[in-house]
Formats: sequence, C-alpha cells, structure tokens
Amino acid sequence: MKKNIVFVIILLVGIGLGAGVNAQQDKGSEIVIFEKDRMPQVTFDHHMHQEKLDNECSACHDLFPMQAGIIKEMIAEEKLKKQQVMNEKCVKCHKDRKKEGLAAGPTSCTACHVRGK
Repeated sequence: MKKNIVFVIILLVGIGLGAGVNAQQDKGSEIVIFEKDRMPQVTFDHHMHQEKLDNECSACHDLFPMQAGIIKEMIAEEKLKKQQVMNEKCVKCHKDRKKEGLAAGPTSCTACHVRGK
C-alpha cells in the first residue's frame, strides 16, 4: 500500500513537471499578421524573431503582454499609439542591430508593408 502511494505521488509530480515544460515551450503563433489602415498588412515571422533575440521575450513584450490580438486591442483602448510598437521596437531594433554590424531587418515602412502580397 505504501509503495502505491509513493508511486502515485511520483506520477503526479512527473505529470506536473511535464505540464510546466509544455507551457514553457508555447512560443505563440509562428506567423503574426499585422493589419494597417492605409498600408498593406505585415506578415511577421514571430518564431524567427524569437530565435534572433535568444527567446528574450521582454525585448518586445515589455510594451505589450503576450496575448493574441493585444496590440490592436491596446491601440483601440488608447493604451498604445498606432505606430508605437513599430517605431519603438521594430525599427529601433533593426537600426541598432545594423549599427552593431549584425544582421538586421528592414528600416523603411515599405520594406515590411509590401503592396501586392
């Protein structure tokens, strides 16, 4: 009987630890689509950016929480300005990386907001 209780405890702890590992592996959507009023949408490779930033989520998510659709929601609630994420995060990061001689993404609007995509 005592062995069965120990086995059940070990099993439950193992299941709990496994659930924690799965939660940590959830990296959100692979691709995120950003809609823009006047400009074409931007297809954002979320997982590639996570890789480039060594999974340092706070590089972007200090400005907004990790939640699908949150940027659009925060703009509607006037908690973010329309181009705040793009200017403070995307373009700034790309320019900083370029200055450091590292591979960097585009820094002009039309390089990401591509017509005809």
